[in-house]
Amino acid sequence: MSLSLPLPRHQAGTRVSPGRRGVADYAEAIAPVFDTRLCDVGPEGPDLWISSVNVGPMLLGYAHMSGGTYGYGRDHRKVAATGLDLILVQIIAEGSDRRQAHRSEVETQVGDVCLLDLSRSFQSEAQTCGNFSLAIPREALAARDRDLDDLHGRVLRYDTPAARLLKGHVETIWSMTGALSIHDAPAVGRSTIDLLAGLALPTSDRQQARRAVSESRLTQIRRFIDANLHEPGLGPEMLSRQFGLSRASLYRLFEPLGGVREHIQGRRLRRVFDALTDPSLRHLPLSQVAEGHGFSAWSSFARAFKARFGMSPGEAREIGAVSAMQAWTAATQDQRLPDWLRTLEGA
Repeated sequence: MSLSLPLPRHQAGTRVSPGRRGVADYAEAIAPVFDTRLCDVGPEGPDLWISSVNVGPMLLGYAHMSGGTYGYGRDHRKVAATGLDLILVQIIAEGSDRRQAHRSEVETQVGDVCLLDLSRSFQSEAQTCGNFSLAIPREALAARDRDLDDLHGRVLRYDTPAARLLKGHVETIWSMTGALSIHDAPAVGRSTIDLLAGLALPTSDRQQARRAVSESRLTQIRRFIDANLHEPGLGPEMLSRQFGLSRASLYRLFEPLGGVREHIQGRRLRRVFDALTDPSLRHLPLSQVAEGHGFSAWSSFARAFKARFGMSPGEAREIGAVSAMQAWTAATQDQRLPDWLRTLEGA
């Protein structure tokens, strides 16, 4: 019976709560993804709104900005504080924006499909702009043997077949969200990710070789890693013995994730970051938190943490204290966009 329930939806902005309250609600709703700033206000005031639905393995939303000049983006501190390991696909549906990723500055127009890696920085400015956004876990795309290294800041122009097909597909899903149920969501989400991977993301010869390795085996190993991050001996040797793989096979398997050692360290650092920003664990010494997640040497851990998140472990704990207070004030509200994004990232 529960499978017939409609898709969960979140809405915020000036069309829900007019005036300053709506502006604040909009900024809060997109805060996990972007910091926003109002650079100039038009005579009729800002018009900002966002509507999002949870579609199985992805989040689909529409965001609108007009009535002023806006800046939005992610700097290295934002990347560190949010920790989202997601790919964001933005399809320009109205207006335009000017965006800067690691490439040169790009001016978008209606129909352009823009790809962003939320683990990297990004800045943009817009006056009137509306876009569809798809938030997809990185590993959902990596598992489809796609090259994710060079997608950040990539723009598929409106007149290409890939952009036209993606825009049409997303517009169709959006028009049907009122009729879709939780039962429908997983298949719709998976098919959309498959279409995106096939049309927008490149393959390479080396990735063809990866197809010989079972995706289910990779999933098994990743789950084993997550369950044993506290073990100091967790590494290629342990994994090779546990799963009967040669070192070479293991390394090939983890190439899409940046390497097996790098994946283990990244998961450990992410767990430590979550622990440091958890108010219920604030009483634990920093060194104890690090040791509990497999880091035996403080100096090397602190350097790795700083390199990954752009701040020290102590600074992360202070950020956590602020976030905890914000979470407490919202504790009685329904699940919101930030919660959905966290759910995607942890899937």
